[in-house]
Amino acid sequence: MSYMALYRTWRPQTFSEVVGQEQTVTALRNAVREKRLSHAYLFSGPRGTGKTSIAKILARAVNCEQEQGGEPCNQCSSCQDILNDSFMDVIEIDAASNRGIDEIRDLREKVRVLPAQGKKKVYIIDEVHMLTSEAFNALLKTLEEPPEAVIFILATTEANKIPATILSRCQKYNFRRLTIKQISSRLQEVALQNKIEVDEEALTLIARRANGGMRDALGMLDQLTAYTDGKIGRQEVLNVLGLVDDLFIAALIDNVLQDEIGSLIQMLDSAQQQGKAADQILRETALYLRDLLMYQAIGEQAQLLMVGPDCLPQLQRQAQKTNKQQILNTLSLVMDGIEKTRFSEGQRFILEMTFLQMANLFAAPASPVARESKSTAVKQDEQATVSEQEKQARNEAREILWNQILAGVKEKKIPTHALLAPARLLGTRGDTLYIAYSKGYRFHKDRMEEQANKEILQSVIYEIFNRDMEIEIIFLDDNQYNDIVVKKAIEYFGEEIVNVKE
Repeated sequence: MSYMALYRTWRPQTFSEVVGQEQTVTALRNAVREKRLSHAYLFSGPRGTGKTSIAKILARAVNCEQEQGGEPCNQCSSCQDILNDSFMDVIEIDAASNRGIDEIRDLREKVRVLPAQGKKKVYIIDEVHMLTSEAFNALLKTLEEPPEAVIFILATTEANKIPATILSRCQKYNFRRLTIKQISSRLQEVALQNKIEVDEEALTLIARRANGGMRDALGMLDQLTAYTDGKIGRQEVLNVLGLVDDLFIAALIDNVLQDEIGSLIQMLDSAQQQGKAADQILRETALYLRDLLMYQAIGEQAQLLMVGPDCLPQLQRQAQKTNKQQILNTLSLVMDGIEKTRFSEGQRFILEMTFLQMANLFAAPASPVARESKSTAVKQDEQATVSEQEKQARNEAREILWNQILAGVKEKKIPTHALLAPARLLGTRGDTLYIAYSKGYRFHKDRMEEQANKEILQSVIYEIFNRDMEIEIIFLDDNQYNDIVVKKAIEYFGEEIVNVKE
């Protein structure tokens, strides 16, 4: 028999096996037991928290021939067929790849057919927020007048994208992230059953990295098991998952507080050379700063998420050198850096600029004597250098992203690429991407705004950003500043960026 991944092997088979979603499980079990089932459910929450698993348990429970107390028996022919994905009346649909109106129309026609095998026909629509507006409208008609023997289970990670008309016709269940304790406890059980040697500190690290998702945690344990032949310890987890430990982050913060820019950049460079991702370093820094803030606020009673016993003395010393406002400002800066790394290819520059700005934040109010000892000329040189580095980082990141967009468009249609090539990327703001043509390319701009060419560009942007974005194509002529969209672009990106020269 072929090997099955741990997250599949350990997928819960009954409501009682589900970890961390007690309120949802209780409500659904009672609904099955008392035969008070809704025709439509909406499961929303972060990935890996049990939405699809519970949907499948519910599908078995409503079709089970020997259901007891709201739980499926998993022994009868109906339960076995559903477990083997051979039950005709449980239909799973991936809305990410079946998002159009034609697929939903087909569903509407089939939904009227009575169940062939079981008591209820169950449709599980995963990532339902990916459906188009037209598809949602078609689905709405079915939800308004549902057949008696049909149950819809809609699952999504982005409930805010579901139309209100759909939401109002569903029973809504919000799935929360699992706690570190819940995940590490489950991992310990899995490790024991599979004879995997792993220490408690390693389990805690995996649980923290999983960010509340049990599936991610089991996937990481699987990866670590393949990587090491012996016992899995803290260092193995750090190496395989690309994490940085609390002592490393503490040393970074020490350099930030002491304004040791050379040592700071050297440490960041060393981490990058070892394959540590820039966004992960920033995430770990955010966790460390959170612990620093909590310790400063309530001392020994603080529940620390990252800092261990070996690192605690450094945390205590740093808490005496900083104040709450400094840490809050720095946390905001780090979170902004994390957001920027999501959509930028120039992650290293963003990482370095974030830590340089952190050093400025801590230095400003903390050491007036040291600041006064530096000459005005030196300070201006440093500020100019940082400003130039930031500008260079933004320009390089923008250029890399634009080349990526052009390459994607060229793969899909060469004539569209030829129309887009003379333009340049100004940047992104929220869910809008701004592109500009300079004077003399009116024909190219007009053709790019045609539906067929714009759809090709939008599809490439969706592949890169993994989300839909609006596209504003700007034409800069002699009267550029009279255009309201151009004015917005100038406000967002600055006149030196928007002023595209021939």
